[in-house]
Amino acid sequence: MLWPLALPAQERYPYFGDLHVHTSWSLDAFMVFSRTTPEDAYRFARGEEIEFYGGQRRRLALPLDFVAVTDHAEFLGETRLCSEPGTAVYHTSFCTDFRNEQQDPAVENRLFRTVLLKILTAQDPQRPAICGADGSSCLDAARSRWQDVRKVADAHYRPGEFTTFIGYEWTGERNGNRHRNVIFRNNTIPATPWSMIEVPTVEELWQKLDRECQAPCEVLTISHNSNQSRGTRFAGVDSTGAPLTQAQAAYRIAHEPLVEIMQFKGDSECRPGLGTEDEFCKFEKYDLRPLCSATEDGDGDMGCAPVCSGPNQPPGCASPFNYVRNGLKAGLAFQQRLGVNPYKLGLLGSTDVHNANPGDTGEANYRGHFGYLDADAGKRLLPALETGFKQLPRNPGALAGVWAEENTRDSIFDALRRRETFGTSGNRNLIRFFGGWKFPAELAPGTDPAELGYRHGVPMGGDLPQPATDTAPRFLVWAAQAVDGEKLQRLQIIKGWLEDGTTRERVYDVACSDGLAPHPQTHRCPDNGARVNLSDCSTSPDRGATQLQTIWEDPDFNAGEHAFYYLRALENPRCRWSTHEALRLRRPPPPETAPTIQERAWSSPIWYTSDSSADDAD
Repeated sequence: MLWPLALPAQERYPYFGDLHVHTSWSLDAFMVFSRTTPEDAYRFARGEEIEFYGGQRRRLALPLDFVAVTDHAEFLGETRLCSEPGTAVYHTSFCTDFRNEQQDPAVENRLFRTVLLKILTAQDPQRPAICGADGSSCLDAARSRWQDVRKVADAHYRPGEFTTFIGYEWTGERNGNRHRNVIFRNNTIPATPWSMIEVPTVEELWQKLDRECQAPCEVLTISHNSNQSRGTRFAGVDSTGAPLTQAQAAYRIAHEPLVEIMQFKGDSECRPGLGTEDEFCKFEKYDLRPLCSATEDGDGDMGCAPVCSGPNQPPGCASPFNYVRNGLKAGLAFQQRLGVNPYKLGLLGSTDVHNANPGDTGEANYRGHFGYLDADAGKRLLPALETGFKQLPRNPGALAGVWAEENTRDSIFDALRRRETFGTSGNRNLIRFFGGWKFPAELAPGTDPAELGYRHGVPMGGDLPQPATDTAPRFLVWAAQAVDGEKLQRLQIIKGWLEDGTTRERVYDVACSDGLAPHPQTHRCPDNGARVNLSDCSTSPDRGATQLQTIWEDPDFNAGEHAFYYLRALENPRCRWSTHEALRLRRPPPPETAPTIQERAWSSPIWYTSDSSADDAD
């Protein structure tokens, strides 16, 4: 991709992509009449026009640099057997329901309930009729389609121009969303895309990958939708509920270096009232109802969100351990106790689209991600996307960013592995974040942030070395306005640390637009006066900055405390997609959501591990 912003020569370059994409080869996408394929997904990502449900034709305004199609491993074989005429099971009742050629919602709901039963129990009574008594027919069909996944990805790989990764989604669903995307470095891959039906826990998935992905095969997993995990994602326990041991913590982080901080099912960074009071944590939440009190049971009619508690937790319950920032803080406590941090995670975004439209994240032209369920404006503006077993709020989704030497599988995979990644809420903001002990107190005019950052510090995703002197770390932050976004309003550094065994956090505004400066006590930038005219979605042209940069020194640093830091860049507000849609329909914006949105980008953290703390490993 060519950038209109002239960047100085630097060691690594920014690339934008989407590592969470479904096509009609996923059962749930096919069931809602998405008929686009992996071939379509890669063509769309490169900027070609594609036809979607109902004859709608769309193309990306800005092509992507890299993409992974991650169709569900669960039912990959069933989807092939039921959708291709001539198979032995094509005319069974299950496959007839699956195709639902009359587009009958009652049929779709019945099949969704069957699928949900299978996900939760792996004991669907119809499965033997489709897959055989031992499931081998479906597993063989899945292996065959998996090789098609590889062939299509390889056919569209253009080293230096456009990178495709071979991958799939493992959709663990028992007692909370435990979903992972599985991404391979190259086209040496295992013969089988193991699903939750064959390997029901994420630990078993990693073990399978260890046995079957031998060099030159290389793989990593990306955790996603922690916001719907019922408190399981960052609770510090394994799939049996037992506390992580030192060995398990090390095994986990070796296989899973990244977490998806946002996608179309909402933001997973943080939530007010659950470990934070950060006012910017109300952003695009899956459920922002007030938390239920001790006397409330969380019934939907009561208008409150149930709090996760006990072994059998209700779907959609709220927990601090649903959110990435709390997971990062929990990792510091593990570091103290075990000498290993299982949640030393880099951050990125993606979409989770089910129409084979990766990167389709524009607020002004959002046209849906889920087949017929949100294919027209009236359906998109309903309070929730209705299916047979869940409700999904909607936003256009997020993007993954990396800093890499070149646009190739090896270079981008290396960036993912070392966590030199960032996520955006769908825009193309560029952000850089370096930490070190030798940065100057201020940036001199004409300084190249990348050259200074790499020479005297570590980039996002890295670890600060131990200080040579009694000093505080400094952080170099830089951000540039997205080519498709509003001007920047502020840059923030979020710090988490471990103090006397208790995890804490603080948000510091470190760079303000419009000549403003953070308040010395509140650490917040004053309002820069940026506004949105809801009658036509115009914004304040004279507010905000095209670039912001500074060097910030932690004023509260304690060398004896473990800590992490990450950068959050906030744009000026603009109309949310739902307001654009309402204006086109000449109706008020839906009351369930804010009429404006403040798009943002998040860097991966930089960690400081104290060598003077009591790191007593088990």
